Amino acid sequence: MQPAAKRRTHIYALVVAVATIIIAGAKPAYRHWLAAQQYGPAPAGMVFVPPGNVWLGSDAPGAEPDERPARRAFVPGFYIDIYEVTHADYRRFDPEHVIPPGFDDYPVTAVLRRDAERYCDCLDRRLPTGAEWEKAARGVDGRTYPWGDTWEEGRANVRSAGAGQGRGKPQKVGSLPGGVSPFGCHDMSGNVWEWVSDDIVVTDSRFPSYRRGVLRGGAFNYSVFQARCAYQGFEDPNVTCNDVGFRCARSATR
Repeated sequence: MQPAAKRRTHIYALVVAVATIIIAGAKPAYRHWLAAQQYGPAPAGMVFVPPGNVWLGSDAPGAEPDERPARRAFVPGFYIDIYEVTHADYRRFDPEHVIPPGFDDYPVTAVLRRDAERYCDCLDRRLPTGAEWEKAARGVDGRTYPWGDTWEEGRANVRSAGAGQGRGKPQKVGSLPGGVSPFGCHDMSGNVWEWVSDDIVVTDSRFPSYRRGVLRGGAFNYSVFQARCAYQGFEDPNVTCNDVGFRCARSATR
């Protein structure tokens, strides 16, 4: 083969390789766009998460028994809040809610699950299921954190973070944009725990079985381990704490 022909062949191969990479990267975005055309636009303050399969749970070393096994599951399309519900948001629902001075844009906390459900219901919304929450947090590829598989400082407000993070209290919602999820949700690792609609039955041979509500996302006073997208916390639905908040979801409509 002549040198000029070889060069043309190499250039052609390079163009094909680059085009293949671009198309492969564009496919998820195109599928998301295509699915969005079949549904109504996301309500104000929410994002659309298209229907499809997703990895849930974890088989990573140290993963909790309730996270195992990692599994594929189909999750229907839904909308979910971009940010955790704030004190200012909650005040519009409950005029008697007391907002600490300067905390309007901080996540509301110390909310019982039934009160979170009532708030969502007033907006024609609901709490997300655990599967919906996890899909919104980690995307469809089973990543460990909203941004990827490796912990990176400055992306989430948790206890053991460095670089000025982990301040021992919640931060304003959206304060750490580097931690945004693949679908555009903020603070799904750290800041405050979030109620989901799931329950779990806890079994212990020493005591009668009992039911607990499920919390997701970790919080400012918990470690990187609890901030993993697959991690589940458990709490009596009739109990709450100053690190427990929530966000709303809504089933997607065509």
